[in-house]
Amino acid sequence: MREMKDSGIEWIGEIPSKWNISKIKYIADLDPSCDFTNISAEDQITYAPMECIKQGFYEAREALYGALPHSLTKFQNGDIVMAKVTPCFENGNIAIMSELPSGVGLGSSELFVFRAKGIIAKYLFYWLQNYDFIQRACASMSGVGGLKRVSPFFCKNCEIHIPPHDEQHRIADYLDRKCSQIDAIIARQQEVIEKLKAYKLSVITEAVTKGLNPNVPMKDSGVEWIGKKPEYWELSHIGNLVELGSGGTPDRKKPEYWENGNIPWMSSGEINDEYIYSTAEHITELGVQNSNAKILPVNTVMLGLIGQGKTKGLTAILKTEVCCNQNLAYMITDEKYLHYRYLFYCFKAMYFYIRGLVGESQAGIYSYLLKKLHIPIPDIEQQIRISDYLDTKCKAIKSSINKRERIIEKFTDYKKSLIYEIVTGKKEV
Repeated sequence: MREMKDSGIEWIGEIPSKWNISKIKYIADLDPSCDFTNISAEDQITYAPMECIKQGFYEAREALYGALPHSLTKFQNGDIVMAKVTPCFENGNIAIMSELPSGVGLGSSELFVFRAKGIIAKYLFYWLQNYDFIQRACASMSGVGGLKRVSPFFCKNCEIHIPPHDEQHRIADYLDRKCSQIDAIIARQQEVIEKLKAYKLSVITEAVTKGLNPNVPMKDSGVEWIGKKPEYWELSHIGNLVELGSGGTPDRKKPEYWENGNIPWMSSGEINDEYIYSTAEHITELGVQNSNAKILPVNTVMLGLIGQGKTKGLTAILKTEVCCNQNLAYMITDEKYLHYRYLFYCFKAMYFYIRGLVGESQAGIYSYLLKKLHIPIPDIEQQIRISDYLDTKCKAIKSSINKRERIIEKFTDYKKSLIYEIVTGKKEV
């Protein structure tokens, strides 16, 4: 066991005897300048919006320099970029920007750039991912809600463990090997999950458009997402089959609409592609009366109307009475003609079709579009049988997905623990 010494810093504790402690500002420049003088407006450069910065790597993307706002974050070959805003920071969005075709690039304004000096960049890259730094950086955050940012003052003045130069190389090489092995395991599990999700979608689509009997005569529906359907099934606009509307948000400046409320109020961020049993917020009777909110019954089918992420087009079934905001649509079915679970599965099958109709920007799904959407309508008994079949199939697929997600979580935690132990000197390589 190697000799240790007191670092003199309470939160760091003991370090290997040959290691030193410094501050980040002495071993790396934060947000350094970059030379773009040889880059013209017509040149293609690396462009790194936040979604391109992953957990340890970046997805290469290029854009015309002249088409990008020059207020974006500048970086060059070898620089480390790291998210500064929540939740991207906590998620570990960090990468070394290497092999840039033009030598420089522009990225999200919500990125820090670290340029190593007197320290191995790859060692610094791993050190910035250790538990202690992440926790202390989170404590330094300022801002409101989802816009909290890590303090640049903290980043500059945070203490860092400094092994001898040759040991930095050994640590970086060791973590490269081990993390590559872990990442490969995680990638394989993620690939299986994506295949299971695709299989689930195909099972749902096949059942709600073709039924459960493969021998029935079929005919073309004339609707893109449906294709062929059983010839005796009806085809109808959703607007002819449901009570459709959207909700509203009581004035948040009026506490009497919110304080001590006992009526569940659902926001668009709570739609989960499954069932809604509870909500984070509640409103009062007065809040209901003074907004477009309506108390919706159990088994109402909900649909997300906006969002660049996955929310737009997601669906869910209410298992408790709620009101909802204006960014959600509700559909109340007449169970004599349309079973709520069958409608729910139809919207699952239409997810990518609907998003394709409105595009992947912030454009929303409007009520007139929903009302005009076609769905195939078997008799109510078949709708229930199809829904029961899909409940069973989807439950089994979800179980398989959850198993692989637990494997990913296990190896992700192991990777974090390994990095922490190595870069803080608790484990020798």
